[in-house]
Amino acid sequence: MTIHQFLVDFYAPLHGISDRTIRIYGFTIKAYAEFVGREPTVEEHFDELEMARFLAHRLRTRAVGTAAKDRAQLHALAQFAAKRGLCQWPTMRTIRVPERVPRAWLIDEFRRLVEACDGEHGEVVGVPSSKWFRAILQTAYWTGERIGGLLALEWQDIEPQAIVFRAETRKGQRADIYRPIPPECYAAIQATKTKRKLVFDWDRSYTLIWYRLGRICDRAGLPNDRMSKFHRVRKTSASYYKRGGGDPQTLMGHSSPAVTRRYLDPRIVQPDTTAPDVLPRVG
Repeated sequence: MTIHQFLVDFYAPLHGISDRTIRIYGFTIKAYAEFVGREPTVEEHFDELEMARFLAHRLRTRAVGTAAKDRAQLHALAQFAAKRGLCQWPTMRTIRVPERVPRAWLIDEFRRLVEACDGEHGEVVGVPSSKWFRAILQTAYWTGERIGGLLALEWQDIEPQAIVFRAETRKGQRADIYRPIPPECYAAIQATKTKRKLVFDWDRSYTLIWYRLGRICDRAGLPNDRMSKFHRVRKTSASYYKRGGGDPQTLMGHSSPAVTRRYLDPRIVQPDTTAPDVLPRVG
């Protein structure tokens, strides 16, 4: 049995994971297939040494965060298979991801990003691409929601003053959230309206949305790397919300303040006191 078949036929239905999560697991399995030179199987490629060599390769060729994601997903699948006697219990190295200084878009940068959407040509499900990207970026900014929740929005979730993100479309699937929006955001969303069910329907390869956003970043003269996509917009919302006196943990829907701290850009959310403010001068 291939690992992808095992994912789709056993792991996904028994864990109740979403189609989007299956797709993300699929990226890891595809990378593993490229490494071993063929479609990996449960019987042969849940071997701990083979997986260790793959992870070492990923650490050499990809960002540590990507390697850590691959490790977590392979480990989950291999453990699930081992519990059913399909392979040995896997021993896998720990991959620690360094905690970086959070980087949001400064507000002038984000305005440039939104303005750069006007350079997008063509259509997304019958909507001019420029309007589609303007709307999704504004909605991401005003609500602080993840890209998965945004792409799952239906027109019934949109109100003139607010958006309801349903629990079943959000990470964790614990609770609905209600996010007020200003008139400018509602107008941007309404400018994309058609008869389709999803507000931000996407009619092409899932990964292409990141490529298109990267093209908008280039046009705006902004960084275009994996840290400068939709999650950076989320950090922008958290940082400015904190600066304005709000509780970013509530806005982000995080389980703890420690998680939220990783979203707060110190250029925007400056501490009350810094070392240069209080330490005696020495030069």
